[in-house]
Amino acid sequence: MAAPLAAQLGGPAATAAVQQLGDQTLTVLGGLAELRLTDLALKQLATQGITVQAVAPATAIVGSDGSTVEGVQLTPEYVTGTVSATGQPSKGNGRAQGGVVLSNSRARMEITEIRGSVPDGVVLAFLKVNDQWLGELPLYVTDPSKVQISLTTGAPGQPVAVRGSGIPVTPTQQGVDAFTKAFGTALFTMKDTVFTASGQGTAWPLPAPPTH
Repeated sequence: MAAPLAAQLGGPAATAAVQQLGDQTLTVLGGLAELRLTDLALKQLATQGITVQAVAPATAIVGSDGSTVEGVQLTPEYVTGTVSATGQPSKGNGRAQGGVVLSNSRARMEITEIRGSVPDGVVLAFLKVNDQWLGELPLYVTDPSKVQISLTTGAPGQPVAVRGSGIPVTPTQQGVDAFTKAFGTALFTMKDTVFTASGQGTAWPLPAPPTH
């Protein structure tokens, strides 16, 4: 889910800017990433009275009603990745600080230290259900082939601006099973987009390895 997903920040691409840069390996200096629940996810969670909270240092994204939490905003701990000349991530990894809690009268599911990688698109996180830590599990997945990255160069010696939005996030089978076991009902399948990820920040190009 996000800062790791910042390793594959996607959305409307500034293609010309990417092509100016060519293939680039970048490390993110700072920024913010968002995970927003889809309308489907919000409706399904509401049927079981499941509410959403942010785990610090992540912060809650509140809906138009002023009370319903519809997602979280996260700060990247680290993100490094390579962007092709066509604006797609070819490899990379990253981790976000904080996370999200899903809870109702039956269970409390805490998902934190979210990290992901390209090209496999797997998103792992530490999972805690009620008072039991279940370890780091592959809970979600994205499709890097659908991602386009917008890179904008600054003045010489200045970092690159990175921006993207609309990355679909779907549960893995382990994610579906963990949710079903915790809450006693299967609300989602592996085909359901439960989050969309977005983000923006600044990054520094890393030197290319020498060629022989």
